[in-house]
Amino acid sequence: MSGNEIKMKTLKLAFLGDSAVGKTTIIETYMNVDFNEDFISTIGWDRKRTKITLDDGKEMELSIWDTAGQERYHSVAVKVIKQVQGIIIVFDVTKKETFTNVATWLQVIDDNFEDVSIILFGNKCDLEEKRQVTNEEAIKFAQDNKLTYFETSAKSKINIKEGISAIANDVYKKYKNVEQTIKLSKKKVGKKKSACCLGGKGDKKEDKKDKSNPKNQQE
Repeated sequence: MSGNEIKMKTLKLAFLGDSAVGKTTIIETYMNVDFNEDFISTIGWDRKRTKITLDDGKEMELSIWDTAGQERYHSVAVKVIKQVQGIIIVFDVTKKETFTNVATWLQVIDDNFEDVSIILFGNKCDLEEKRQVTNEEAIKFAQDNKLTYFETSAKSKINIKEGISAIANDVYKKYKNVEQTIKLSKKKVGKKKSACCLGGKGDKKEDKKDKSNPKNQQE
């Protein structure tokens, strides 16, 4: 294995957000499934698998978890996606309440995850005449919370691949950096351990020398 390769073979992402914001249709659009206006809300969770080619040309398996937005399923969703490395929060730009609830989803993530990549999707941007959340408003919220923001449309296939690619590459780079840091740390620990052992042998030699000294024996 070369120094540029990492052991991780699968990138694990999950979608969170209120019910009916378009999480399932975004995933299906990404998976090249025909858009369906007559959606059925996800109950509990669902998972899809596909392949993704990253910016450096590396191909990896991509596991995408779809979760229910209803509050009664929150705890189930969190337990199921506990091992994901990246989370996409989705709100509907035509429904102000779903945008307001993004803060709640961020709290859910903060309470249950550590060091997970997060990205924000404002979905259904093709429905401009029904918009309740402006692009500027969403961008400001994203900046205040240090999130990357994409306006998306599953129906018009706007920013779906770009958004998922962005978080997939972020997860990969973060994991890659951690792997490299761990390797460097292990090398440093090995050198310190070796020095410690040498020091230990030195101490034993000094003890033997002291015992052979008549003055020390008299003491």
